[in-house]
Amino acid sequence: IDELATAAQADPVQFRLKHLDDERARDVLKATADKAGWKPHTQPKQQPAQGDWLQGQGFAYARYVHSKWPGFGAAWAAWVADVEVNRRTGEVHVKRVVVGHDAGLTVNPVGVEHQVHGNVIQTTSRALKEQIQTDPQTGVVTSREWGAYPILSFREVPVIEVFQMPRPDQPSLGAGESSSVPGTAAIANAIFDATGVRFRQPPFTPEVVRAA
Repeated sequence: IDELATAAQADPVQFRLKHLDDERARDVLKATADKAGWKPHTQPKQQPAQGDWLQGQGFAYARYVHSKWPGFGAAWAAWVADVEVNRRTGEVHVKRVVVGHDAGLTVNPVGVEHQVHGNVIQTTSRALKEQIQTDPQTGVVTSREWGAYPILSFREVPVIEVFQMPRPDQPSLGAGESSSVPGTAAIANAIFDATGVRFRQPPFTPEVVRAA
């Protein structure tokens, strides 16, 4: 969707709103963009660099569907990711993530917030680090135990802000994995905003970003 918005020379948030009929989706999009201080733009590289660090902001939205086809809709979720990309090393640092979340009536709002925090950390780790390692000679998978699983260090954890839509009159919906779904796309879109280069295959490691 972000690529279509760029092709149409439209702001990514406004482009989504123009094509979304689901009112609850539209509400969570607007609330997330407002809370994050979304910077409207129709092309990348509009934010000033800070030394070697290019600045970018990316948006993505999804609704998680689970269980047997056609499945059941769970929570709506939207991300705004603020990133910086080092133009020399290719390092990507996700500085801040704002997540808008609509899970209907939340019986335990603090528990949902903790779950979203976990989703953000795991998804950001996936986007920047996670990949299957193989033996170059045999092709056998070598990353087979959790001790070597790449996860963000404390230094790398972004500021995480969660906004839960007030829906006390609506049924409670699944909140376990919903906010994971748009995360990698939001980070990729933010990297594009910072650099003008599209990345479609995570992980967005320094080597991959520097080469592109």
